[in-house]
Amino acid sequence: MIRLVPVLLLALTACATTSPTAPKFEDTDPCSLLASGDAGQLSGSPARTGRSCHFPFDSLTVRLTMLSAKYADESQKLLSGGGYGGVVDGGQEGERDDRPLTSKCVDSSGEVTCDAVVEVRDGQLIGLKVLQRSHDLNVVGQVTQGLAARALERLPK
Repeated sequence: MIRLVPVLLLALTACATTSPTAPKFEDTDPCSLLASGDAGQLSGSPARTGRSCHFPFDSLTVRLTMLSAKYADESQKLLSGGGYGGVVDGGQEGERDDRPLTSKCVDSSGEVTCDAVVEVRDGQLIGLKVLQRSHDLNVVGQVTQGLAARALERLPK
């Protein structure tokens, strides 16, 4: 019996030790996915509303939304209005993981609005709305793609 005690203690210790589980997509705070420096400095605190977060950067504003939807459906909404598709690198530092992205940018009286959706996994999307005072759709579109990549990098894997 005394010989079994160390074996039993080892077995109980192994059973009691649990590895922490990574946060799930549904549990991720959308305000944790972008930070000061991603598109200039934040000029205020990010504000969360449900699954969305509003980021006030110096020269632009961003609304990031965590979506549970089909990428094809959300992408088609943007494509039908003149949007375009592409990919962004969603990998961690030093690795590559291209994720599909669809975006649409519109100039209205000197203010460019870019809407974008990027697929994280099947049925899990990040939506972005970027507003910037500008006339250059391409520049704001590139900023939007960069923000999508930064958000993907910060998502728990």
